[in-house]
Amino acid sequence: MSTVLIADDHPVVAHGIERLLSHAADFEVVAACHSGRETVEVAGRARPDLVLLDVRLGDLNGSDVCRQLATVVPTARIVMLTAYDDAENLRRCLEAGAAGVLLKGTLDLDLVQALRDVRNGRMVIDGSVARSLETAQGLLDEASPVHPQLRPREVDVLRLMAAGLTTKDIAVELQLTVNTVRSYTQSLMERLDAHTRVQAIVFAQKRQLI
Repeated sequence: MSTVLIADDHPVVAHGIERLLSHAADFEVVAACHSGRETVEVAGRARPDLVLLDVRLGDLNGSDVCRQLATVVPTARIVMLTAYDDAENLRRCLEAGAAGVLLKGTLDLDLVQALRDVRNGRMVIDGSVARSLETAQGLLDEASPVHPQLRPREVDVLRLMAAGLTTKDIAVELQLTVNTVRSYTQSLMERLDAHTRVQAIVFAQKRQLI
């Protein structure tokens, strides 16, 4: 059983998600919050496994809430919910630690499977959002056929990054020091000409490097 905290400034939406998850035997909703500050406060007490977080909560931006949650409940995996295809805002949320982005208009049963995927360490990003992120950041250079060569250890680090693991988690998984993982991360991002982890992951997936 995985615990879930829902954060949406529209109570009707939060209630609808809670009702949907009530039919999934492996999830339990422990709280529904309607502001960013409330979300951080309740998460600190409830210690949820997963947080479904609206990108716009009124009092705080989604990326700010992500950063605060990373401090208050670092083990929680965060999935952003949005009605807007706002690439820049969503990019900031992913960089702040979110493990997924879902559009509210395409939830239904996909939400349950997405939460299962995130719980199992995968990163889940709605297809249209991924395309917007790709376009907004110029992740692909279609004119260039060159595929950068990554060292085996860099590929290992990149695969674990794509699975949503933190630098510390990657260090434990690969039996490396945190500083060594950071060194591999910096190196692979330079090779991929990426400025963020999200850029590196999407670029590598599109080039079939991972």
